[in-house]
Amino acid sequence: MTSELEPSNVKTLAPRAPRRRSPSVLLLILTGALAGCGSPNQSNIQLRKQVQSLQDQVNSLTLKNAASQNMIQGLQSSRPTIPTLPPDELKKLYVAYGIKFARLTGGADLDPNKPGDEGIKAYVSPMDENGTVIQAAGSFVVEAFDLALQGDNRIGRWEFPTPANKSMWHSLLLEASYELTCPWQKIPVHRYLTLKVTFTDELTHASFAVEKGIEVNVPPAGRAATQPR
Repeated sequence: MTSELEPSNVKTLAPRAPRRRSPSVLLLILTGALAGCGSPNQSNIQLRKQVQSLQDQVNSLTLKNAASQNMIQGLQSSRPTIPTLPPDELKKLYVAYGIKFARLTGGADLDPNKPGDEGIKAYVSPMDENGTVIQAAGSFVVEAFDLALQGDNRIGRWEFPTPANKSMWHSLLLEASYELTCPWQKIPVHRYLTLKVTFTDELTHASFAVEKGIEVNVPPAGRAATQPR
């Protein structure tokens, strides 16, 4: 006959508590894991550098092509009786392939003793075939439009012949450009205007035009014109 064990003789095994690792050990394990799975592959880094280099070359070629197209269109639209130099000869000279506005273009407070702006200042920079700003000789025509007006919305047209432009070349805030001051011919009634500048290169007679939206501080005379009587 098998004797039954008394309950006091039965040993109960308690579950083993999990071993706790020290914070320093956990930090080492985490650092190793991140180093193994998060570090970029050297071949991928090299590939990204090559892609970026190719993209920079594409951007440079795109800019040069656009500049060349502007020059071709300008020469084709110029007067046919004007002789032009061959492309190899033009490369030896500083001629314009395009123009751009500088950042300070906008309304101009020409009289600090009067409220509002008394005109516009257009800062314009000719560029060569590489997009580099150059002091190319030429004439400018500046036009301002108040597109919110019905009918004839041009409020001014200013001409700057070539001989007078040499004294207008300035270098401001790391930007070199021609400073074209245009007092109001017709006071605007709206603060948002459209500015158009056309530049004609003195040597090649090629013309280039750019447009830009500007904001001006309308003088009281202009604001009064918008109020109902």
